[in-house]
Amino acid sequence: MSAWDHTARFSVVIVTMARPEPLRRALQSVARELPDDGEVIVVDGDPKRSAESPVRELQERFPGLDVRYIASRPGVTLQRNVGIDAARRDVVVFIDDDCRLERGVFEVLACAYGDRAIVGVTGRVERRARDRLGPESHSRLRWLLVGAGRQGTMNSYGLRRPIVDVGEARDVEYMCGAFMSARREVAASMRFDETLNGYALGEDDDFSYRLSRVGRIRYEPAAAIFHDELGFAGMDRRQIDRVRVVNRAYLFRKNFPQTRRAKARFAVLMAMLCMHRIVNREWSGLRGLLGGMREVRRTRSPGVHLSPGAALLQPLASVRLVSTVQMALVFAAGLLVALGIDHFFEPW
Repeated sequence: MSAWDHTARFSVVIVTMARPEPLRRALQSVARELPDDGEVIVVDGDPKRSAESPVRELQERFPGLDVRYIASRPGVTLQRNVGIDAARRDVVVFIDDDCRLERGVFEVLACAYGDRAIVGVTGRVERRARDRLGPESHSRLRWLLVGAGRQGTMNSYGLRRPIVDVGEARDVEYMCGAFMSARREVAASMRFDETLNGYALGEDDDFSYRLSRVGRIRYEPAAAIFHDELGFAGMDRRQIDRVRVVNRAYLFRKNFPQTRRAKARFAVLMAMLCMHRIVNREWSGLRGLLGGMREVRRTRSPGVHLSPGAALLQPLASVRLVSTVQMALVFAAGLLVALGIDHFFEPW
């Protein structure tokens, strides 16, 4: 643990589910960096309590560290809310159980929270390079594809505008779920939306965007973590992509005005994602996307059953993009865009 002059005190919340080895590495990095008056809260969603042993080992190695183990029902949003309720410090810091903190993280966060207008702070999330088609998540091309605009904000239908200039501090409207922080009292009033259950894709965007409506969120590149991104390993690609569509449609309706233009852009995004899965020959993911679209439509119109193809076209029809020529242009544009992106939808 480290000791230095600061004002903010930190509660580090790590939610975990049957990943004891990555959790051990995450806990070691937190113990190395956390100030002496901080605390660590591990919320374990595993019925077998697999996180209990790593926590006990940490307590034995760092007897002066305030660390608590909490068993919980599984679910990312539920577990994070449990962590918020258990937190006893000024600032709650959320990291994933497959992350490792770089040096000086808490010093940077404490400096940022010296400004009382700041309600949330995040930092740089480093990842391994991927082998899928397209540029990295912070590329200028990706920024242009979502309509450009101010880096670090959300566009009209809830898609992240990437931070291209990653070395510059700035105010933002979203935080990556692997590394978020917020003043505890504000986090307790916002809470995570437990409607997004299970793996809860999109819960980080929802929480941080709502947080940005009540105060400033700061991106500080000097605060960095490394994220192993083990969350998708071994998961059903079809199920993941189905949840992407269902959750994103829900959050679009929840947080953003339902203008005709925004609906049209969201529908084009759906077409683009399907083309991306086709280009990468990810047939299971494509079936998941189409299944998610059909589920969204059924939710809006109970008793109406659409084929996957009709489910894909229906959102476009709702904004009057119905002619053969228009549809062809939409899908052609989706194909071209798909050729230029990689994990475009991954942060969602």
